[in-house]
Amino acid sequence: MSDPFFQKKRKRSNDAGSKHPTQTRRKDADEYEDAGDIGAVEDMNLQHTYDDGDDGAAAADRETPAEAKVRLAKLYLEGLHEKEDIDGIDAAAVDRENIAARLRKDVEEGSGHMHIAVATRICAPKPEDILCVRGHRASMTCARTGASAKHLFTSDKDGRIWQWRLRDGTQVCMMPRGYARESEYVGSAPMSNTSGAARRRERARRSTQSPMPSTSSAPYKGHVTLQPGEGHTSAILSLSVSDDGRFCASAGCDKRIGIWETTTTSASSPNVPTRWVKALLGHKDAVCSVAFRGGSTELFSASYDRTVKLFDAAQLSYIETLFGHQESIQDLACLRAERAVTAGGRERTCRLWKIREESQLVFRGGTRSKVHALLEGGDLVDTPGAKKNEVHEGSVDCVSMIDDNHFVSGSDSGTLSLWSLAKKKPLFVVYAAHGYDRAHGNTQPLPRYITSVACLPYGDVFASGSWDGVIRLWALDSSLRSFRFLFDVPAPGVVNSLQLLTPSIEHMDDYPVVPSLWRRRGGAQARLDPVAKTNGHHSSEPHKSSSSLSLRSGLHMSADGHVLGHKESIPPLLIAALAPEPRADRWIRIPNAVSAALVIPMWLLT
Repeated sequence: MSDPFFQKKRKRSNDAGSKHPTQTRRKDADEYEDAGDIGAVEDMNLQHTYDDGDDGAAAADRETPAEAKVRLAKLYLEGLHEKEDIDGIDAAAVDRENIAARLRKDVEEGSGHMHIAVATRICAPKPEDILCVRGHRASMTCARTGASAKHLFTSDKDGRIWQWRLRDGTQVCMMPRGYARESEYVGSAPMSNTSGAARRRERARRSTQSPMPSTSSAPYKGHVTLQPGEGHTSAILSLSVSDDGRFCASAGCDKRIGIWETTTTSASSPNVPTRWVKALLGHKDAVCSVAFRGGSTELFSASYDRTVKLFDAAQLSYIETLFGHQESIQDLACLRAERAVTAGGRERTCRLWKIREESQLVFRGGTRSKVHALLEGGDLVDTPGAKKNEVHEGSVDCVSMIDDNHFVSGSDSGTLSLWSLAKKKPLFVVYAAHGYDRAHGNTQPLPRYITSVACLPYGDVFASGSWDGVIRLWALDSSLRSFRFLFDVPAPGVVNSLQLLTPSIEHMDDYPVVPSLWRRRGGAQARLDPVAKTNGHHSSEPHKSSSSLSLRSGLHMSADGHVLGHKESIPPLLIAALAPEPRADRWIRIPNAVSAALVIPMWLLT
């Protein structure tokens, strides 16, 4: 027996006397439902055809979503396929292995694991490959560029920022030191605070004039104009540049974060491509480190007030604050994932913050000692595992992320430690990585502090710096269980900051740095144009071969036959900031050292 509901519905639809439009539409719908029986489904043509016909545009309009996916997959595989005539080798098998290797690399890149292997092909730079910019009168504290590698930003302890063009090392502009209050201006110099009569006279003079004179009267080319309250009023400790190069974030001892926009030009200053946007407030002490999350405008900041804050530079808005550290934070690092790692200083811990999960992981550093054993319930007299003359780790000062699950830290005991999220203790440790210091009033040799460390994002190479006159490059094991020493790069002075990155040159015609166009080559203490014309060709030949390799489409093969990804064919770029004294202190001063930024292309063997 059929359902009475459907019988009633058919009876109303067959009513011929009804002329209402609604009833007519119901009649059509019922007739359509009666026609859609099981036999109609069996009559449908479910066969998939790959023949697009002669008219490609019409075929694209007629294709189903399933056909579109198959077509795009075919195009992707054709792009990966490299047609070569190989004698004595099964070309089909080689193609399958190459495509499988490329697909594995794509999966690794999307999953956030290490996938850039350049340690076996990276070359030690020659003196003419070490490029340099100088111009700061005060000690340089930081040097940074973005993934686009268009401009280099450097800062110093006077609160000034210089912008340089990376292609040829030319100065673009200078962001001067700002003043907190309008009453501090008298022309272009700060007014004395000792005379009330002078302040009253200056106020009366300004009240009868149009706006206050700006700081652009200084004789610098490309001098950025600042108004009262803009810029930094004390030493700048950290810089960060977004991947697209649009924003530059600066932070320092004045407890605020400055946002500079680098792509827009105003009508009043068409030759200055950088302008002050806003100061992000909220920290209660000096901001020691800022870092943009890869591929976004989200900005992490770490401060001596023991907090980590998250901002959005594009929206100029505050997002949230992260608590947990018990001592002043010394450094911060992040990659593309929504997580960051911080160095806790005297707390001797590193913390990894998971923003989406709203959780944190604590990694405790420091070597074993009698004090540690006593605090953990051990015996003060007999401490198992303690070694003679073992240097106690007092502060974890710098940190850098390898991928989403591994990072490297450096401490004041000269220790480099490799960490994994799966273990609370270091996977591998190198003690006194930069040797011992026997000068500066030390009664006994002490290991040099690790002042900075930088990892190649998702790569197997990282760099460390101290004040022993070199930057050391280290190679990570493929299983991320250990690392080994590669070579040294001359760097006289204290290495206050390091950055190691792979430039994003997919949309460029050439490598972003052209050493032959730079005037100062050979290091921080080299004079202008130190390289003779007979030897100047060395900088252009590897540059030309490396750029042509990196921009070639398709698969790349190394000398041992391994498939290389796109980023594995691009030479990494090493950037360092050198100064006679440390970034935030003055307890040591290196004689004959200068404030300079080094730009070093790390050429790869082809």
